[in-house]
Amino acid sequence: MIVARRNRLLLFAAAALFAACHVGQAAAQGTKGDATLKSATDTAKKIQEATGAKAPTSKLPAGDPCTVLSLSDVQKVFSGAKGGERSRRLEEYGSTECAWKGADGRVVLAVQESYSSGTAKDDVQGMAMGFTDPLKPKSRNNVRYESFANMGSEAAAFVEQADPNRGILSDGALLSIRRGEHAVWLMSSELPRRERPAALKAFEDLGKAAAKRLQ
Repeated sequence: MIVARRNRLLLFAAAALFAACHVGQAAAQGTKGDATLKSATDTAKKIQEATGAKAPTSKLPAGDPCTVLSLSDVQKVFSGAKGGERSRRLEEYGSTECAWKGADGRVVLAVQESYSSGTAKDDVQGMAMGFTDPLKPKSRNNVRYESFANMGSEAAAFVEQADPNRGILSDGALLSIRRGEHAVWLMSSELPRRERPAALKAFEDLGKAAAKRLQ
């Protein structure tokens, strides 16, 4: 069970987190964006083959992931954001996905919805593996995790800027909201550029709206 869960987290850290949170920068770079996504996908497949991990067999959420948040909710945090665009690249792994782009065409927010075991804290700690130095396991202890008690569901998040001295290799921001096995993840490559309290407040506001999906 522990090994299976570790494999799942590695898979999502390599593919989902890297591609979703960094696609904002890559999308504006034409063919470089395509190469970045392909590299993330290839890395995930290699990890899957090396560990023997299987694609999850849990059911795919039936709802449109682009309705987890309304455009007005997104625009309150990311002014000028455009309508969400659904991607089906992770559906074979049991996760639906939607992304919202800013006025400059870069992805500012991504949402993934899935069914899986674990807790919100498990989610954010596992996904933080995608941002920390694998040669320095203790670097994961430098990621600051926050819990939210006012969303009506279990919720945890982190927002960090790249800091090699702390073993944090790149910017990262993730909010996980759960009710049992039903999970919604919000990810942004833009929020780490803000002051941390403001970024967490943005996650709190978006999370309150997204949590309605789990009711």
